[in-house]
Amino acid sequence: MSYEYLSNVHTGRTDWRVKVRSIREWRGQTARGEPYKGSNFLLLDAKNVRMQAFVPLFLLEKLQKMFTVGKMYTITNFKVKNYTELDKWRCVSNDKQIQFTNQTRGKEMDEKEYFIPQNCFEFCDLGDMKSLANQTTYLADVVGVVTRRDDLKLVHTKQGVDKYQLRMIITDGSHYLNVTLWGDLAECFHQEVSSSTFEEPLIIIIATGKVGIFQDEYDLCNFNPTAYYINYNHHSVAHLRKMSADPKFKKEHIRIIQTKKEPKLISIQEIKQLGEDYIEEEVICQVRIITVHVSNSWFYAECTTCYKQIDEVGGKFQCKNCNRIVPYPDKKFGICITATDTTGDIDILLMDRPIRKLFGKTVFQMEDEEKGQFPTALKTMEKDDYTIKLEIREFNIKDKEELYVANDLYRGLEMHTAVRLPTCSVQQPTEVSVPQSSGNSVHLDNISMP
Repeated sequence: MSYEYLSNVHTGRTDWRVKVRSIREWRGQTARGEPYKGSNFLLLDAKNVRMQAFVPLFLLEKLQKMFTVGKMYTITNFKVKNYTELDKWRCVSNDKQIQFTNQTRGKEMDEKEYFIPQNCFEFCDLGDMKSLANQTTYLADVVGVVTRRDDLKLVHTKQGVDKYQLRMIITDGSHYLNVTLWGDLAECFHQEVSSSTFEEPLIIIIATGKVGIFQDEYDLCNFNPTAYYINYNHHSVAHLRKMSADPKFKKEHIRIIQTKKEPKLISIQEIKQLGEDYIEEEVICQVRIITVHVSNSWFYAECTTCYKQIDEVGGKFQCKNCNRIVPYPDKKFGICITATDTTGDIDILLMDRPIRKLFGKTVFQMEDEEKGQFPTALKTMEKDDYTIKLEIREFNIKDKEELYVANDLYRGLEMHTAVRLPTCSVQQPTEVSVPQSSGNSVHLDNISMP
């Protein structure tokens, strides 16, 4: 009975037979944290070829019981699909993926019967992060010596929730890379390092991380399929261990990571007098909303891949960043208000997170309720008191633009614990951009929620 290697499978037939090891499993999530209807396995064959396999929801319970990560299997009867330009953030570099069907069968293999490596990586050079940060097609595998590791901390994310974050810096002796772990992965890493004894220095493999840019430095954060391996039994780790013993191996990062000030409560008059040392810092104000400005553009369209604002051209939404048509874009709030305290008035832009958290509804829900008109619920904010966290942007200081961006808000004048949490200051899985607001000179296309 013959079997094919993963490099040989293709579209057009379903009677394939392969021998593989399941090396990872994950379930994707939407930008709102909702799980996708299905799961994924990363498969590896004897020739070190990796391929992603998708399990539809109706087969999920059955196949999750059938497959265990780390074990080898013969898998038969499955579909093969080619990736398209719409398939972003792939965990492998090949151009095909497997899709399991109700005809797919799997049988566990004895480790003595056949040899398939325990794992496989496609490492990217730490000096080549620029090309990865400027694309949305592939995730990256990296390995490096940990030169700095911050404590696990709770930060207030742009989704309006408090989330654990763990930051570190890795090096290969020539280049450095900032690494930021979020959520469960950050907690798991912290617990493992805290409860176990590892040889120092720690050498870590981050598999399928997302590379971005923050404050002119490259940063890798976790995505749905991301996994980490500490002091893993791999030749790359052994090589770095040997290199790191050389006195010439560079372990110190010359850049000092800046931390944000704790937001403090100040008046509107004081906000308008802040200097350049407050650019990208946050402050808190307690105000009464006097006007919610009614506009036809009370929301904007967002690309579902790169999460940037997109425009409608010729009846279709086009993302210039991804170079594709987005048939069903997401929609995000973008509301301008005027507020006041005893020292003066201020114009504030309320973005998606604060409004969604306050009303517990999305743009789609309000749009359905109001038949596309400006939501009456938003006008109910008028004449009420709010505690608002603002981020001071460069245009507020250097261009004297008096429209300020709100990162968070709460009803009333009580100082909630969460409003004092610093908003995360590193790359996150999503980026939100807002449209230009009518009546203001500032161009808001590049405003993004931190």
